[in-house]
Amino acid sequence: MDLAGLAALIGSRSAAATVVEAGQNNQVLDFGDRIVRIPRHAGAEAALRREAGLLGRLRPALPIAIPEVQIVESGIGTIAVHDRLPGEPFESLDRFGEADRERLARDLASFLRALHGLPAGTIADGHREDTWQELAARLPADVLPRLSPGVRTTVDTAFRRFAEHAGELPVAVIHGDFGTGNILADRSRITGVIDFAGCGLGDPAYDFASLAAGLGDEVLRRLRPLCPGLPAMAGRIAFYRGTFPLLDILFGLDHGDDAALGDGVAGAERHFAIGR
Repeated sequence: MDLAGLAALIGSRSAAATVVEAGQNNQVLDFGDRIVRIPRHAGAEAALRREAGLLGRLRPALPIAIPEVQIVESGIGTIAVHDRLPGEPFESLDRFGEADRERLARDLASFLRALHGLPAGTIADGHREDTWQELAARLPADVLPRLSPGVRTTVDTAFRRFAEHAGELPVAVIHGDFGTGNILADRSRITGVIDFAGCGLGDPAYDFASLAAGLGDEVLRRLRPLCPGLPAMAGRIAFYRGTFPLLDILFGLDHGDDAALGDGVAGAERHFAIGR
């Protein structure tokens, strides 16, 4: 099926599309008014179907727009389609003034309070988002050998200490990838949140860590008076932030991406050397 035929099928006003992602799981096309995700394998198709059902349960309870995904059978197989939400991802707060930053913080806090306050039953399949445990299992063979001796010891110690209290972690509905690439803004308002593939039951501190990894400690400072439980999460947020470069290492190894592997090693060396 050519782009014109696909555009007609999904009801787009445009016959031209931009490839915004060509990853291992999905190809993502932006038609300007509609977004199309084309799964590359059966597992990716199942994930899209799960996300479409989950979004239907989340949407009525959230104060900020999220996609309304339709699963469509096409000449190229199953695809997922939704309207393009307004706004664009933003990578920093630098282009926003003081008043704008406060408005953005209020929007972010409102969204996270609503999401984290949902009943666990919202996640119908009970999916747990415990990425740190998957990472911990691969530390000895895949991650630690690639780090300098001092950082290797620091990382190993951090995981062992965190695991000692893992049974005490709070459990909430979390986004699972609440980074700046998945948060849309127009002027000084958050206009949408996308990519709920990782949404499940997990520690709410993980979402704050993802947010702070992109926007820095300033966003946590602005959110603190708006999210009463945030100060108690400080240690967990710091731990999760340290896992992100380690996940880049695994991504590089799993997908033969030397650049991601190198960035992950460099990021881990910086983060854990500073933390010592």
